[in-house]
Amino acid sequence: MEQQFDRKDPAERELPPDFARRLAQKVVFTVERERDQDRALEQVATMFLRNLAMPERARQFIDMIDALLENEETARYAGLAWVSIVLHRDDQPEYGQLVSNVLDAMIDDHQQIAKPNVQLEYRRKTFSFYAKNLGDVFIATMEIKSELYEVVSTIYSNLIRKEIALETAQKERRSNPNRRISLGEREEQRPKTGKKLFDDVVDYVHARGELRTETLSQQNPNEFIAILADRMRGTRRYVIQDIMGKQALEKRKELEKELSERLASAEEIIHARDGFRRSLELFWTEKRYNIKYMSVEKVRVTLQVICVVCGVLWFLAAYLGLWGLQWYEGLVVAAGMYLFARFSASRQAFRNFFPNDVSKDLELVLGTVTPTLRKMSKEQMDAFMIRQIKDPANMSLLPILPEFFKYIFAVMPERNNAILTPEELKELLENIELDISRVIRTATHRPAPI
Repeated sequence: MEQQFDRKDPAERELPPDFARRLAQKVVFTVERERDQDRALEQVATMFLRNLAMPERARQFIDMIDALLENEETARYAGLAWVSIVLHRDDQPEYGQLVSNVLDAMIDDHQQIAKPNVQLEYRRKTFSFYAKNLGDVFIATMEIKSELYEVVSTIYSNLIRKEIALETAQKERRSNPNRRISLGEREEQRPKTGKKLFDDVVDYVHARGELRTETLSQQNPNEFIAILADRMRGTRRYVIQDIMGKQALEKRKELEKELSERLASAEEIIHARDGFRRSLELFWTEKRYNIKYMSVEKVRVTLQVICVVCGVLWFLAAYLGLWGLQWYEGLVVAAGMYLFARFSASRQAFRNFFPNDVSKDLELVLGTVTPTLRKMSKEQMDAFMIRQIKDPANMSLLPILPEFFKYIFAVMPERNNAILTPEELKELLENIELDISRVIRTATHRPAPI
């Protein structure tokens, strides 16, 4: 047997069907033969690394552990087998890779239910074969020495991190809108068991720690297993919180990076100042357009009405023979007044008096400013508006600045892509109104120069 393990290259030979059971016997013989347990664990770890370092042989390690767990007398060697490779994990990376390969194989087989589930005699609930395998190893490890919980914690923490990472990767693949899914990939991604392996391991250990007491004074010989289950729950809680914290931190960093790439640059903000000032002036002109238009329209309509009324009155006076007028004279005067009202008091004749419509100019100038305003953060927008408020050129337009600010975001295209949220806009608008009141009050109460 020693020649089979030592002299032949494991990568070049085919494994016999009972290789896992032979490996289990080799573990028992090695540990029993060596008086120094540390030396024995080192030899066992070296044997595992020499024979099971390939990822495709990770399941041989699982089968070897199962063979050791079949007998209560050899169960402790299953715990020592895991201890041997975990303790050497920090010294040589190859052992860490071996632990990773074994856990990957267990997770994959657990999801696919590669082996049938098992059921305890006193529990109706079934457990995964791999949950029973790991759970019995943890129990056997704690029976050897309670200080070996560090090994249990290392294995269990790696298991949790691997399963959560696998689940996160699957969710990202499903959420990718550009992904084309083949039929084989759908079958592969479809989980065949809904329970995670690390949860099933804790449930199995907890079930092993329960005792069906027949009397009130009966002591629970499995109390250390119940304590182990509680400690594993604490480890699970800590690891999951750590993973969630790291994921939240990475997501926050990605969002901050994305935000920094979307934010407006200082050069863009500087170029937007003149456009904003010009847009504010055009908005003021457009806001007064209706008032000026209605004033001119009232004068024009009044002139038309006066001309028509005067023509009608003159015709009536001539028709009645008043003041020596003839009827045809009244008719001529009435026709002349009508023609004067029709042409001289028309909108075409008064077009020079009507105000100019600057709505198109406002849209053009504002269109050059809104892309920059859309990319501004709250701090950038606050500093930008303070500069506009303190600008002496805008002093006469400050009363309409809050209305203009709301108008910008009302007509802004793709408003949903703006960095500012509605709550931040509301807060900024309140700050703008306060700053405007402060500036106007300061300018009003400024003492006259001596």
